Amino acid sequence: MVDSQTQFARLVVVGVGLIGGSIALAAKTRGIAKEVFGIGRNQERLAAAKERGVIDFYVTELSELSTADLVVICTPVNRIAKDVITALDALPADCLVTDAGSIKESLVHAVEEAQPENGRFLGAHPLAGSHQTGFENADPALYNGRLCVVTPTSTTHPNTVERVEGFWKALGMRVERMSPAEHDRVLAMTSHLPHLAASALAGLVDEEMLSFAASGFRDTTRVAAGDPDLWTAIFSENSRQVVDVTQLLIDKLQLLCDAISSGDQHALRQHLAEAQTLRRRFDQIHSM
Repeated sequence: MVDSQTQFARLVVVGVGLIGGSIALAAKTRGIAKEVFGIGRNQERLAAAKERGVIDFYVTELSELSTADLVVICTPVNRIAKDVITALDALPADCLVTDAGSIKESLVHAVEEAQPENGRFLGAHPLAGSHQTGFENADPALYNGRLCVVTPTSTTHPNTVERVEGFWKALGMRVERMSPAEHDRVLAMTSHLPHLAASALAGLVDEEMLSFAASGFRDTTRVAAGDPDLWTAIFSENSRQVVDVTQLLIDKLQLLCDAISSGDQHALRQHLAEAQTLRRRFDQIHSM
């Protein structure tokens, strides 16, 4: 049952791709929004999203809207700060703004520097997605049971936190609060580094070897199929944290390499057993 705190008369999704399209569909399916506006650069794509029922209406600029209750920014991470600031400037003082980006510290800093007293923005990162792109792959169930991290600061108004958290929960998500810096540190290890490692491995294999690659290669390189532009922006925006965790991976690979080259089967097995235990624990946590 959607209550007044989690229902929005007009929801605006900026960036109607896989993530934004799934948010729009979930909001429509669950009755969270009475109408959903999509905003993007490509009018033909927006028209197609409307034709599919992903959004109800569309415009190409936030300035074309006179009112909104909640704006969700789903653009690439290197554009989110600009889009958040534009939304805060263009829409009424009671309009709340959140986002779906995977980088938080630089975003929150930029928004608070430009709008130090706004209190209406709450950074968020729904931990759900796919290597697929586009509203054609949008799924209203994408967020069911998944975790959304929100990153309030001392300038975020309590009502903003309550209503935006309620929105993500209404989409079917669990919500956890973290500081922007802690979010970026953790996600560098659990999201950004896996993509970097998968891309490195995929890039090592010559084309003539691909016919010999099977499930091990497929499973460990799946995320390398993601959008290169999107991931270039993510690595660039979170560069310090990504470099730090990449060095940790290099150190771990060196330990494994040393154990193999020295014939230290005990050390090698210990490393592999520790990894197996943690991987099985991941399966247990995410099957609950």
